[in-house]
Amino acid sequence: MTIDWEALAKQIGGLQPDGTDRTVGTQGGRRALEILLGEENLCAAVDHFISLCPGAFTAEMVLKIVQSEIAMKRCFEIYKTEPGTDRACSAVFLLGSMADDKALPWVHEFLKDADKAVRLNGLRVLQYILYGPLNDQEMEAANNLLEIAEMDPDAFVRERAQSIRKHDLPR
Repeated sequence: MTIDWEALAKQIGGLQPDGTDRTVGTQGGRRALEILLGEENLCAAVDHFISLCPGAFTAEMVLKIVQSEIAMKRCFEIYKTEPGTDRACSAVFLLGSMADDKALPWVHEFLKDADKAVRLNGLRVLQYILYGPLNDQEMEAANNLLEIAEMDPDAFVRERAQSIRKHDLPR
């Protein structure tokens, strides 16, 4: 397959009106990868990881590199449509390998889940989000989420939240 880079640049907004290149940054590059891989393939990669079929960890690493919003939304969709299942818990775990600030609003829901494993995976999502750039409002939201987790009924969840606060919050 030959890639038409000019057409791809147009699709992601990477060209000026005069046809010269415009810097699209990492987000534009990620969007280009989403287009090249295709929405169906990205969602299938999420499903493949969750099924733990051979190649699952390769799919996870590709999703981690691409940090696809499509894949993040697929993880959240599985969590929402299959509550209380291993697949839902695995979807939140996978989200913790690739989440960015777009997943921050979902963390509250994960931390309120009845399943301790989902709550722990929700903290994994939050921890990964903390590695990325966050504005002041997002940092405040992250701190509020850690406060919620630090009041969890389970001691292990509380300890994990305290560890994230101690080691992963930007100073």
